Amino acid sequence: MKARLLVGVTLACAMLSAFVGCAPHPSPPTVVGENFPGTCLPGELRWPTDFIESLPGASSAVGGRIVGLRLEYVDSEWVWRLRSAAQKTNLLGQRENDPSFGRDSIVDARTLAVVSSYDAELSTAEQEEGTSAYEVAQRAGEEWPSTLIIEMARVRENDESMWQITTCDTETSEHHVETLR
Repeated sequence: MKARLLVGVTLACAMLSAFVGCAPHPSPPTVVGENFPGTCLPGELRWPTDFIESLPGASSAVGGRIVGLRLEYVDSEWVWRLRSAAQKTNLLGQRENDPSFGRDSIVDARTLAVVSSYDAELSTAEQEEGTSAYEVAQRAGEEWPSTLIIEMARVRENDESMWQITTCDTETSEHHVETLR
């Protein structure tokens, strides 16, 4: 009986993978830049200031406003982890008001194609609205060929939600962290 169930689940995942993907969703690294292969600049990638404004509404990776992003190196591939607020619906398709409901997606760093995605619970800082990710990315000073934003995270500081931005000097791979409102 257990063998049949396992075969059924495996078959269902194989059939669904063409539509929603059954790729495992990796946990985020504990440290920004962990596992980078000696550089923070992949050969080809989309820079956050190039896509962060247009992605909400244009990609299934994002459920609403972006509340975080991080460049990661997973299984020898460069990806962006995107966190966004999302609209929760019940079994009848009706909207439910749940500000903690969000989406965590992994997208290819070059094409922004969705690799995997799952529903996630947003932190208190991520739930609060404030300056948009795009506005903060513009102020962070990202400019090709250096400085690259490798993480944008909503954090609480002095009872206020802010953006913590980590940039990488693409020539030296040195990381710089700043907090912006």
